[in-house]
Amino acid sequence: MLDAIRGDLKIKTYVTYIIAFCISLITILCVLIPQLNALYGNNGNIAINYLIRFTIPFQHGFDNFSAIVHLLVNLILLWFLGTYLEKIIGSFRFLFISILSFLLFVILQRLLLSLGQGFTPIIMTYAGVLLVVISQSKYIKTRSIFEDYYRIIVSIEILLWIVLPIIMAFIPIYYDSNSNLLSSIFMGNIYHIIGGLLGILCGLILKSHIKNKLAQHTRKKYITHSNLDKLAVYISFIFPLYLIFVFFYHPV
Repeated sequence: MLDAIRGDLKIKTYVTYIIAFCISLITILCVLIPQLNALYGNNGNIAINYLIRFTIPFQHGFDNFSAIVHLLVNLILLWFLGTYLEKIIGSFRFLFISILSFLLFVILQRLLLSLGQGFTPIIMTYAGVLLVVISQSKYIKTRSIFEDYYRIIVSIEILLWIVLPIIMAFIPIYYDSNSNLLSSIFMGNIYHIIGGLLGILCGLILKSHIKNKLAQHTRKKYITHSNLDKLAVYISFIFPLYLIFVFFYHPV
């Protein structure tokens, strides 16, 4: 079942593609044209214009090398988690969860007056929802735990929930490199953990919907979504349009 959903090319994941395009465009352009760092992301500045603050999830890293590595990791995670989740819950719910996590990350970062940028907290929200997906898959089809994609998702979940927190305690993306160990552990992981918990909450709220979609694919070998999902694709263009607006408005 899980492998079949992964390979079902009829289910489109355009919202994920638009997000991936936006984070790739902004991060790469800022590497190639350093002057753009004044418009996108916080780049080590806590006090920034509120219009620029909403671009923080699209920018990555704290220098050119870390920006590319951070971007590549997030693109891989988007491919494995984002596209898969959008196939199951539909583009509308996927976009809603993305925007909810996006806003929570930006607001929390402002409240905590922290550094850092990147789409990882939103990806952690996807990971949280997918925990509910894989738990439900076992009830729909007990042999799903032997499928390749089940093992892939579980492996990624282990990396994100266990390995990543250790790594983030030593990589100063969200905190100053001179911070003490406790501060580094807290600030390095707070956004990822809250994003993940938000995902679990959203997954539990959508549990019935997730169960129905998994059962539908098991019975009929396909998943159908509503017109709202088609509309969500058009709504998601708000991301690139906002980034273009920031470029021409120059809110510095």
